Amino acid sequence: MPEPRPWNLLRTRAEKDFRIFTAQTLDVTAPLDGAEYVRTVLRCPDWVNVIALTTEQRVVLVRQFRFGTWSNTLEIPGGMVDPEERDPQAAALRELEEETGYVPGAVEWLGTSLPNPAIQTNRLHSYLARDCRKVHDGHQDGSEDIEVVLAEREAIGALVKRGEISHALVLAAFLFDALGPGALLSRR
Repeated sequence: MPEPRPWNLLRTRAEKDFRIFTAQTLDVTAPLDGAEYVRTVLRCPDWVNVIALTTEQRVVLVRQFRFGTWSNTLEIPGGMVDPEERDPQAAALRELEEETGYVPGAVEWLGTSLPNPAIQTNRLHSYLARDCRKVHDGHQDGSEDIEVVLAEREAIGALVKRGEISHALVLAAFLFDALGPGALLSRR
């Protein structure tokens, strides 16, 4: 079976900047019958997240309020790659330190995924930070109210199964880890 053919872009219009993403309307034609459709794309900066392990092998998590679900979520540290940042790993380490006050002894790239390719243009870069030590209480910006939570490494799988960790991008990082160096997600 052949691969799907690319769509034809007629024009881009209705651009609106929301700081964390820019919404664009695309006028396109379908490759099969040439019919015209309107699609929305969110142009987002790349994102990063980081699984941080302390020297005692505890996982550094953050609990924070999320407007989409109007609830607190338990996550790993992460955020946007700032426009002036060229290196996603540096952005991940910046986010880790800003949100939690932890800095690592070593860092490994886990993988890169597409958060939602149906409507978003960005990538998520996931990292594993080892031998993290707390150097201060964090420097969150004015819109962040973060509780730092340390979890036993062995508890991560249970937190996921119980739905206490349910953020899809966090789960993507744990999946990369399960397939690679740290294997935090056990079958327990």
